[in-house]
Amino acid sequence: MANLVEVNDTAGALSAERRLEWNYRPETVAHHTLSMRDFVRLVERHKRMILIVIALITLPVLAYQLLSPNRYSSTSQVQVQLIDEVGTNQADISNRNEVRVSNAVRLHRSRSSAEAVVNDLDLLDDPDFLKEMGAPADGSVKMHRAINTLLGMLSVTSEPASDLIQVTITSGSPELSARIANQYPLSVSKVRTRRGTEQREQLLQSLLTERDEREEAARSASSALAEFRRDAGMPFGLGTNENLSYMNQIAAEAASASANSAGSSSRSAVIAGAAGLRSTAQATSAAVQQLEKQQATLLAEKARLGATFGSGHPDMARVTSELSSVESALASQRADARAAAQAVANAEAAQMREMARSQAAQDAARAGRLQGALASVQSKAFENNSNSVRLAELERDDALANSAFSSIVERIEQIRAQMQLEGVNTTVVSPAVADYDRISPAPAKMTVMAMLGSAVLGIMMALGIELADGRLRTSAHVSRHFGLPTLGMLPRIEAGLSEKIAESPVIQDPHSLFAEAARSIYSEMRGLRTHAGSQSVLITSPLPNDGKSTVSLTLAAAAKVMGQSVVLVDLDLRMKGLLKDVQANLDTPDIVDVLSGRASLDDLLQDPEAKPMLDTPDGLSPEDIDNAFAQDTGRIVILSAKRPVENPAAILTAQRLRHLLAALKQHFDLLIINAPAALAVRDARAMCDFTDHTLVVSRWGRTTIEQMSATLETLSGRADGVVFDHVDYAEHARRQYGDAIQFYVAASDYYSDNYEASPTLRERFMRLFRRKQAARDGYSY
Repeated sequence: MANLVEVNDTAGALSAERRLEWNYRPETVAHHTLSMRDFVRLVERHKRMILIVIALITLPVLAYQLLSPNRYSSTSQVQVQLIDEVGTNQADISNRNEVRVSNAVRLHRSRSSAEAVVNDLDLLDDPDFLKEMGAPADGSVKMHRAINTLLGMLSVTSEPASDLIQVTITSGSPELSARIANQYPLSVSKVRTRRGTEQREQLLQSLLTERDEREEAARSASSALAEFRRDAGMPFGLGTNENLSYMNQIAAEAASASANSAGSSSRSAVIAGAAGLRSTAQATSAAVQQLEKQQATLLAEKARLGATFGSGHPDMARVTSELSSVESALASQRADARAAAQAVANAEAAQMREMARSQAAQDAARAGRLQGALASVQSKAFENNSNSVRLAELERDDALANSAFSSIVERIEQIRAQMQLEGVNTTVVSPAVADYDRISPAPAKMTVMAMLGSAVLGIMMALGIELADGRLRTSAHVSRHFGLPTLGMLPRIEAGLSEKIAESPVIQDPHSLFAEAARSIYSEMRGLRTHAGSQSVLITSPLPNDGKSTVSLTLAAAAKVMGQSVVLVDLDLRMKGLLKDVQANLDTPDIVDVLSGRASLDDLLQDPEAKPMLDTPDGLSPEDIDNAFAQDTGRIVILSAKRPVENPAAILTAQRLRHLLAALKQHFDLLIINAPAALAVRDARAMCDFTDHTLVVSRWGRTTIEQMSATLETLSGRADGVVFDHVDYAEHARRQYGDAIQFYVAASDYYSDNYEASPTLRERFMRLFRRKQAARDGYSY
């Protein structure tokens, strides 16, 4: 068996370089994404809580739906309009109507509006509404309860970018809900306009009285002005200023007419002289133009023939003869054309002279008439000068009276328009109709919604629990957060380990799950070696009571079973614990005796009780045993204190402790140091220098990520692996983390344990109680 151990040690040594890559490095922490398989496991892990949440929500909803009375609703569509003084809907041209719609919604929800509806419909005497109110009441309490009931039945909603609001009333009577929904906008309008209407009516009455007075004053002023104009012979517009303007206009026109007359006479003389100077030298006609073209043609032909044949050629003579005839005819035609042109010019000149004379006579006559009219107007104007002052006074009175009357009439019309249209108005565009299809209860719909909602809530709660639960339970957690390997997971023993080494499950029940897990952790620990020979391991944990003493004693027992000689040195001397109880049962020197010099190391090594051999296996002869265990010492030495030490620093000096540990490594195959908790004191960090490897014990389901992270920082990363202790295999498998432990029940044939169902809630409570009791007793494991 020793040979098998050596082979295992050699294989572990070959993989040491790979294991060193697992040393804690914070930068190796990876982000974990939730896969669908992880989600299914999460739901399976918390299915009880999810089912409880679903039941706690769904069953009350179902009961409420089944016991609730029928409810009906009616909705009226109301349009919110902003009307100006001329009746234009400003909501159609302004995008600021959202504020007014929101204000209209608030007004519909006000208690004053609800009170107006109660009074308008006389709901306090309506049997259907009294049923909605429930218990009877009197006086102001009755109105108060009616308002609260009506507001509870009311729902006012609006949509963005719309001037429509929906007024919905829900009650047990379809007719009642329809009546209230249709009455609500009317009552709200009354509430909004009541006070403003009263003030405007008072103002309108006073304005009407004043209008009558101003109308009479305007009529009197107009009559006085008309009578004065009639008596003074002054038509409208013939006052002093008007007469002066009229006279200036006539004088200007008379002067213009005289100037035109003189100009026309001069123009007539000039036209007569100019008509005789008209030239006819250039007069022409169609015949003259035809003869001129023939002359040009013959001259061109004569020039061509003269250049070609000379002057004696017959064609030359013919052309010369034709040219003479054409020139003679041309001279005659030109004389006729000039005579005709002269006659036309003489006629036109005579016509122009006559027209000029006529225009001159006309202008002279007009100038005379204008002069006469001017004299008449001037005479009448001087007559009206004495009446101009009185006329101006009457005109002012008439203008003021009419202006005052027009102002009061305009004001009255404005007030009337405001009373009818102006302001924010609500108009029912779609009245409510009684709907006999109930809106509630809807047991099937609400139950399904409750189930879905509660299921989502339960899953969210489960996810929240998982995210908030920072406790370590799996090797995946350790690897993901710290980049360290998990050497094994030691099952929980309800009764705890015995104070006698020989009663350890690893030795007493080698086929148990606990023994298998212990041997597996031992093998993983031996695989950490980087050199042959003795191995030293430091065992620590984040906090006390995490189980480092249990792990240390279990590893020592596993090493004994594997044929190794092991010494377990307990350096956690401050607290009472399992190793101190074991030391108290041994009749051997403790660590205080050895370090203080009262006992030597030889006394410890030579004590037969300190190195017990393995029991003889059944069915083997003494010869077989000698052959199988020829090199197997198979002993455990426990070196602890029999009681807590008050001042451990006084005896654990570095030099003395180093000598002791060096001597122990020369005599044993495995040295295990049980160090104090890393977060309690700083001794564990200093003790890391005394050993080859450091293992951190994590209490399953109790040690948190923060505690482990702080522990590794305290150890300056001097950690080679993690060992889980107090692992509840049944609970771990139920949680379905997806590791090997999930299937341990299926492999139970390899173990001698009797597997039972998962613990009940009472058993878990009692287990928790025992843990707290042990913690109060100060027991360290």
